[in-house]
Amino acid sequence: MQNYEHTIEELTQLAQEKIDLGEKLLKSLSQRNTIEGVKKIQKKISQELKFLNRVKANRTVTINHILCSNLTHFGCLVDCLLVSADVKHVDYPLPVEDRACPLRVDIVCDGGATWIKVIARNPKSLSDAVYGRTSYGSKSILEQAEEYVQAACNFPYMFRPPTVVFRFLSRLDNELIEELQRIGVRVVILTDDLDEPIQNDVAAASSSSSLPKDEIRLLNVDVTTLIAYCSAMTNGSARWEFKQPLLSEQARWERDKPVKPVLERLFEGKRLICCQTAYDSFHDILSILGGDQEKARAAELFNRIHVLPDVPLEQAPKELQSLKLGGKIRPRSLQVFAFGLYHRAVTVTSNEGFTRAAKMQGLEVPVFLHDARALTEDKERTAKALPE
Repeated sequence: MQNYEHTIEELTQLAQEKIDLGEKLLKSLSQRNTIEGVKKIQKKISQELKFLNRVKANRTVTINHILCSNLTHFGCLVDCLLVSADVKHVDYPLPVEDRACPLRVDIVCDGGATWIKVIARNPKSLSDAVYGRTSYGSKSILEQAEEYVQAACNFPYMFRPPTVVFRFLSRLDNELIEELQRIGVRVVILTDDLDEPIQNDVAAASSSSSLPKDEIRLLNVDVTTLIAYCSAMTNGSARWEFKQPLLSEQARWERDKPVKPVLERLFEGKRLICCQTAYDSFHDILSILGGDQEKARAAELFNRIHVLPDVPLEQAPKELQSLKLGGKIRPRSLQVFAFGLYHRAVTVTSNEGFTRAAKMQGLEVPVFLHDARALTEDKERTAKALPE
């Protein structure tokens, strides 16, 4: 399609429609800009708008400016983002060996169990790429599918590969859909009138790849969790103003958001384990700070928990072995998380500092995070009781 087929007025109108779309997308993203990666997408959209506004003002719009705009892709991405649950990342880079640049996942959602790649290319372009009618060096959609499925195996979530979803803006031919599903990709097609998931069975690699919370069977219990579970504060005694400001703050949090029911629901039907280091550290703390009832609850709790030997760090995953000690990465925490990874157990902890520091060094640790609580039974002697 050549420029001479469109008047400058028509091209200006098309540019304005793209500009209106971009402004709408920025407004929608403003509701999600706390999600990692969203601000980067906002910046890219703003750059597109700046360019389109300039060529519109200069009356130098060409049809290629309209056809090559990335706003269609961003529109599909934002639509998908707004309907996705528990989104963790947008435009998430994955370091892949033997690849010059990171592999990018458009949306990481369901807490990390699902990866979505948004594809706004037209069906002919996709088919041409599959059958070799494309420029040298560009990958077909099937090659991309294989790359994403392999990356999902290399970057598991809760010890399972994430489900890889390719979300298309246009319909595909059935043969291409079947090929994608055979590789292990779930196909979703977004059309003007419906959001249509393709219901055929996907390959086993994708059908079992997500890990709902009710499928978690093994939990590694951290020292912080043992303390929170046994604390007087989490067992009906949170109406106190303590001399220690941090304890008073935790008591306020506990009154608003009790921790024990969360842990009870999580523990139900699960096998609980902890390492010897966690057990010893907890009992050292309990012997010094714990009250009689807190000690009794601990004894009862350990009827449910299997204490197992520590795991030598050299047997832990290499990514964990490479973490540098210091700050929030401390030897005891390293041992607890190494134990969980070795046994393929989700670690239950309030140690968000470790997980954040590990992530900054490139390691995503499978965890269930809860709010921290201290042992408070003996501290009640010097605390002020609050009215009911």
